[in-house]
Amino acid sequence: MKIGYFVHRFPYSNATKNYKYGGGEVVAYNLAISMAKRGHDIHVFTTSATYKDSVEKNGNIAVHRYGTLAQILQRGISPNLILKPLKHEVDIVHVHIGSSPLELITALLYTKLKKKPLVATYHGDVIPSRKSIAYRSSVWLYNAVVRKVLDSADIIISPSEYYINESIFLGKYHDKVVSIPNGINLEDFDIPYSKKECREKLRLPTDKKIILFLGVLHPKKGPDILLKAMPRVISIIPDSELVIAGDGIMRKELEELSEKLRINDYVNFAGFVPENLKPLYYNSADVFCLPSRMSTEVFPMVLLEASASGLPMVVSDLNTFKCIIEDGYNGLFTKRGNKNSLADAIIYLLENEEARKEMGRNAREKVENYSWERIAEMTEKVYEQVISY
Repeated sequence: MKIGYFVHRFPYSNATKNYKYGGGEVVAYNLAISMAKRGHDIHVFTTSATYKDSVEKNGNIAVHRYGTLAQILQRGISPNLILKPLKHEVDIVHVHIGSSPLELITALLYTKLKKKPLVATYHGDVIPSRKSIAYRSSVWLYNAVVRKVLDSADIIISPSEYYINESIFLGKYHDKVVSIPNGINLEDFDIPYSKKECREKLRLPTDKKIILFLGVLHPKKGPDILLKAMPRVISIIPDSELVIAGDGIMRKELEELSEKLRINDYVNFAGFVPENLKPLYYNSADVFCLPSRMSTEVFPMVLLEASASGLPMVVSDLNTFKCIIEDGYNGLFTKRGNKNSLADAIIYLLENEEARKEMGRNAREKVENYSWERIAEMTEKVYEQVISY
């Protein structure tokens, strides 16, 4: 089977600093590799880190990167991504719906002109989080394209079954939505270093309790709520430190908030973290925290990654997080947007080593059911279903 993956960004084999990507794009990357291992021919259509087009071939995977000529709202604009994929033949189109319209338009155009089946993985609603007219207009236009893709898709994949009814879009398409979770490569997180060695490599303190936030610095992830919870945490556990690993539109705002709260000495802004360093950060931490405030979250990859590293997780009470978190088993739910609820959960885990370790062991055990091999097998069955229509 020849499979065409359409995704805004597709990680390079070597880390590229000016080419940042999110969880949905990591999903596309791992799914493509896993499907190639199953003997399929893979074509990936995506943007480039430079203004030049290029093709990377590795076995039965070909990554077609189209030059990025500009950046608008942190998304690359690659005009060649619209038409050039039409030069290549695939049997099925699989588009990853994230936050850019270009690959969606291309996938839609390809399926209409080539009369090929369309599978869409829906990584979450995009809801305006800023007041500017330009930003809100861009979100409106993006969502208009999303509706067209969802209308045309033969099958829609939602990583979380709980999200199907929460989404502002998916309810309409309930009859053609299937749930296939995101996956994890457990071996990537089985590293031969102790917690102390991981911290030393990252130049993190070896004598403190570390709370880790890893992800894009965006309002939907709630990193500001975590900062506001820290004064309470510090007052009870003064040897704690918050590591914020990631970059995004809130970076400056968060740094200013840290100064305003006078917790600079307890917060480490680590910046964007490439894939090869993620295991070191997870294995350096005592607790992982994701206080997301918006229902645009579906199935964050970071929850699988933290689980693979044996970390207990503190999350907000979004219904969709039940796809991986069981309260009191592998993590703790807190009231969404409530800094005191968040602080109390963190304090409980930092003060209770046995509970922390037990939840970490449970997290690791549960995530063993989410191998990419299993996820690829489930996805392959979807492909076979739509091709047989």
